[in-house]
Amino acid sequence: MAQSPAGTPLSSLAAWSAQHIRDVFEAPSDELSRRAIDATFSPGLAGSINGAALDFNGLCQLVAAMRANVRGGLEVEWTHAEDVPDDALNRDGQLIGAYIIRGIWKRDQGSELLGEYERHKTVDVRIESQSSQLSSDSRLIVRLGVVAIDVPVDQRTSDRALKS
Repeated sequence: MAQSPAGTPLSSLAAWSAQHIRDVFEAPSDELSRRAIDATFSPGLAGSINGAALDFNGLCQLVAAMRANVRGGLEVEWTHAEDVPDDALNRDGQLIGAYIIRGIWKRDQGSELLGEYERHKTVDVRIESQSSQLSSDSRLIVRLGVVAIDVPVDQRTSDRALKS
């Protein structure tokens, strides 16, 4: 838990989320990624991804699957983030955002070959402090709604060329 002087506002929910999500996906090892998950998500996480239920263990499995065939590491780019804190200290609140995870390698449909993908995600999260002590940053994501789609990198490049 990070420490801040009592009564001092914490970083914005958007800044906190951006850093923590980067820590989860850009971690140089699976062990550091798991530590980042523990520092970001509540063990009692209630969530969904594309309409299917998602709990803490399911989230851990999804992250591990994304990292399974990584070549050179994953990269997160936030494209949008709007936060609405419940109070001036930024201890609790909502965040709606969108980001892209680059560097995912998975089997192309109907093929034994691995293809490179980007995961485009839109998220709606509830962040809550886990401690009443104002001097500690104990925020965790307790509720998570995700809509995600994997876009082949070569398709993304082709789509960009068509728009030009």
